[in-house]
Amino acid sequence: MKLSRSFFHKTWDLAFVKGGMDALFSDESFDVDVVENPFKDRWFADPFVLDVSDDKIFVLAEEFCYSIGKGRVAKLTINRRTMTIEKYTILLECPTHISFPNILRSDGRVFVYPENCRTGKLDIYEYDMEQERLVAPKKICNDGLWDASIANVFGKRKLFGGCQSDYYLDVYDWDESIQVFVPVQSIESKQKDNRLAGSVFEYKGEVYCPTQDCTQGYGGGVWLKKMVQEDGGLRLVPVKKLTPPAKYKKLGMHTLNEYKGLVIIDLKDWKHPLAGRIYNTYKYITGKK
Repeated sequence: MKLSRSFFHKTWDLAFVKGGMDALFSDESFDVDVVENPFKDRWFADPFVLDVSDDKIFVLAEEFCYSIGKGRVAKLTINRRTMTIEKYTILLECPTHISFPNILRSDGRVFVYPENCRTGKLDIYEYDMEQERLVAPKKICNDGLWDASIANVFGKRKLFGGCQSDYYLDVYDWDESIQVFVPVQSIESKQKDNRLAGSVFEYKGEVYCPTQDCTQGYGGGVWLKKMVQEDGGLRLVPVKKLTPPAKYKKLGMHTLNEYKGLVIIDLKDWKHPLAGRIYNTYKYITGKK
């Protein structure tokens, strides 16, 4: 039996968590509003909320068009009433795959530092709202990090990301003399669950790091891990593992971010769900990978 791989592509849906962070940290299971994507030739993942109005939510995300075959940074306009993506605008396209367009706000300006690890460095761009594009790239790290987050933790500005494997979260400090982040620590886990799944954030006075659970494959779920200081360094303490609400029958999730009270995630699924589940059953029965 020969099956076409292209027919069994994975895809991603965006969703907003009902009840926000409180719902995620509670003992109860959380629920979501899934965002409808009317564009059947592409999906959107790695979402970060850019801005919010009474009737719209503006999101930066990775856009992946099947015919192009690589990620680009897109700005999405989501209707708050219908929870539908009304339009998208490509803000940045590079020769290589780019994703995870994390946002840094400073003195009224907006900067974006997407993952483009194949270049062997991390660049930050300013968001030009009038021209709807990312401009003036500046190198801020000499390592090609994936899924990076800049955060002020315990009184110091740090950069978190990965450049080794999903077992490690690499930590960087800002070096003013050379104007880049430099490595200072690698936080190791005994399993593949230390790759970032969104921005480092604070909740009720504690610092948390969302990380991906890749133990059973990429995008299996998200861990909420508390960040603590220990022996001059940092340590991650697992608090809660998150998986998609069962009623949606999704395969996993791998990004979680919050802004202005809105928590956005992405949900993994098959492009053709019924065919994908049949395919999984076939692989299980035949022992094929």
